[in-house]
Formats: sequence, C-alpha cells, structure tokens
Amino acid sequence: MLAAFAVAEIVVPFPLIAMGEQRVDSSLAAILIATAPLFVALLALRFDASERAGGRRLAGLIVGLLGVIALVGVDVAGRTNEFFGVAAILTAAFCYAVGPMVLKRHLADLDPRASMGASLVLAAGLLAPVAALDPPTAWPKASATFALLGLGLLCTAAALVFFSALIAEVGAGRALVVTYVNPVVAVALGMAILGERPGAGALAGLVLVLLGSWLSTRPALRAAPAGDPR
Repeated sequence: MLAAFAVAEIVVPFPLIAMGEQRVDSSLAAILIATAPLFVALLALRFDASERAGGRRLAGLIVGLLGVIALVGVDVAGRTNEFFGVAAILTAAFCYAVGPMVLKRHLADLDPRASMGASLVLAAGLLAPVAALDPPTAWPKASATFALLGLGLLCTAAALVFFSALIAEVGAGRALVVTYVNPVVAVALGMAILGERPGAGALAGLVLVLLGSWLSTRPALRAAPAGDPR
C-alpha cells in the first residue's frame, strides 16, 4: 500500500503538474488542482461510505463540475496545447484524491514520519530511471538549488507528514479543503509577480470550483435529539 500511495500522490501527479504548468498559467493550474475534493466525493460513491456525497454534497459535485466546464470551455477552448496541460493537471488532481483515500484506509495507523519517508524513497526510486533518460547538462544555479531544497524538504516532505496526520484525523475529503486556499493565492501571486491576467472562464471557474468543493466536503448537519430545544 505504501507503493500505491507513492504512485498516486507523488510518482504520477508531480510530473503531470510540471508538464501541465508549462502549458497553462499558474492560476489556472491551482484552480484545477482545487477539484481534488470533488474527485474524493465521486470516488467515495464506490470506495468509502463515510465520504459519500448526497444532497448538498452531490449539489457541490455538480457545481464544481460546472466550474471546470466554464474554465475549460471559455478560456481553453480551441487551444490544443493548453487543453493537454489542463488534462494533465486534472489527472494529477484525480491522483491527489486517490492518494489520501489509500492513506486513510490502509496507512492511517502508521507513524506519518515513517510512512511518508518510505513513500518518498519509493517515489524517488520509481522516478529515478525516468529522470536518467534526460539528465541535466549543467549544475543548477544557487537560487534554483535552494528552491529545490525548499520544495523538497518543506513543501513536500514536511507537508506530507502533517497532511497524513490530518487525513487520519478528519478524512480524505475534508483534509483536502486546503486546496481552497491554493487558487486564491495562486491567482493573486500570478497577477502580482508573473503578470498573468485570468480570463472570464478562469474567474467563473474559480468561484464555482471553490463553492462546489466547499459544499461537497461540508459535514452534514446532525438532527437534534428528541426533546432537545435546539
């Protein structure tokens, strides 16, 4: 199961996101990754009764799907290169839904430091032969090296440890609400630093995807016991 988690959470999505972000804006990529909770709700129909969507959560799935349609149909329609980038990132988002569900069902009882460390080692071993097919021709600059260390140690290794503990505590769907923050930050930084200008489809998609993800992962209201004045 560690290998399955490593493949779903690291081996497949990391290269797909890198490939996709060469074809689409960073803000668009973040909006697409925010669909991960929607995939959790969809997969739960078959694999996890505690995460299943019904009523409000099902409405959230539909709203989120409309957001993706608005985003792709308005901003990406007719641009083949960007369409492949969108497809790659959506596939990565699907993997980000599978990984936490595998962790919750099979790895939640393990020490997150050990399980995530082992997953990263397995992922490195699986990706190394692929990386060896196209080795770098020069040593990266110091700034790039420090960026890689930061991404690897803080944004990947440490983040996975905290994330796995959160999944074990609250479940895959609700742990992924962290993706709500990603698009907002990415759109703001993309506009401020990279000069990106999200189109109408991206803005409409952002609102619908976030609303749909919130609805699909929001806990159901519990009925008050008989005689309870609430």
